[in-house]
Amino acid sequence: MSETQFVEKPLPAVRLAAVRRVVASQPEVGAVVGPAFDAVADVIGGEPGALDTPIAEYEALADGGYSIVAGFAYDGPEREGIEIVELPAVDAAVCATHLGSMSGIAESWHALSTAVADRGLTASATCREHYLQSASDDQSDWVTELQQPVTRR
Repeated sequence: MSETQFVEKPLPAVRLAAVRRVVASQPEVGAVVGPAFDAVADVIGGEPGALDTPIAEYEALADGGYSIVAGFAYDGPEREGIEIVELPAVDAAVCATHLGSMSGIAESWHALSTAVADRGLTASATCREHYLQSASDDQSDWVTELQQPVTRR
């Protein structure tokens, strides 16, 4: 991510059709996120446009684990098998684009965290990933916006 542009911008509120999952450690995240999105798609995927905006939110837990919310922007009704999750609007977030496989996303997050600190900011809320392009199975052409809400120190 050495040539990555880091952009500070607000994030809009988003209503998700989602599922929540908890993992004990960071290496477990990858094995959980894809199936979580699949579970939501199984419920709402028949609706036109329902799968256009995939977003995941990650919260680090005190025990070293992570709470994950994975879903799609959704304006429809509540349905069995999904949870409606309201992600609040954020006044400021530092964002960057990760290109390619999720296997390298930890490095991209590290670069983003460094950029946050270098700007004199502090992470203020759970981070998000907005999957702008994520259709291929091999992930080579994936485009993911990393979003870290921040406050000034």
